[in-house]
Amino acid sequence: MATAGTIGLTIGAGSAAAAAAVAVAAAGAVGIGVLGAAALRRRSRSRSGQRYGYGSRRTRRGRGRRFGRQVKRDSAEELEEALNSIRKSDLTGCGKRLVCELATRDKLSVEEMAILQLFGPTIKPGEGFLPPGATGEYKAAKTYGESGGDCGQAFPACPYNGSQLMNIVMEYLP
Repeated sequence: MATAGTIGLTIGAGSAAAAAAVAVAAAGAVGIGVLGAAALRRRSRSRSGQRYGYGSRRTRRGRGRRFGRQVKRDSAEELEEALNSIRKSDLTGCGKRLVCELATRDKLSVEEMAILQLFGPTIKPGEGFLPPGATGEYKAAKTYGESGGDCGQAFPACPYNGSQLMNIVMEYLP
């Protein structure tokens, strides 16, 4: 016969297991969400004057321009490294599904826009090449969503839709 203490422990363990299963399935989406939130914070800091922006006097001078290009290249490499790490933990493809589904929407929250802005403008067929690596894969998911593709069909291993994924992501953001 089970006691009240045993039942509570079982229910608690079941809830923890369910939460862990959600976290594993949505790991890619959470990673993308955290990356988007970090980029959003960086942009707001640079606008508030805590960092030099590209329009500042300092970056308009000769050496500053080269420095600005180097910063842009370094940040692209950092983004690729972060996306590679997320891609490795994204066993279900939920990160790509989140990007795809956000790209299908007309109205986006600030956090959702920050996620899509990570990947830059969409590359239309015949107008350019997708970058190699993880950045290209996520950009392809964005392009697929913007062109009206079925994100659920494209990423069938992900058990969640875009709204569910954003809710999970928002639970992890401060």
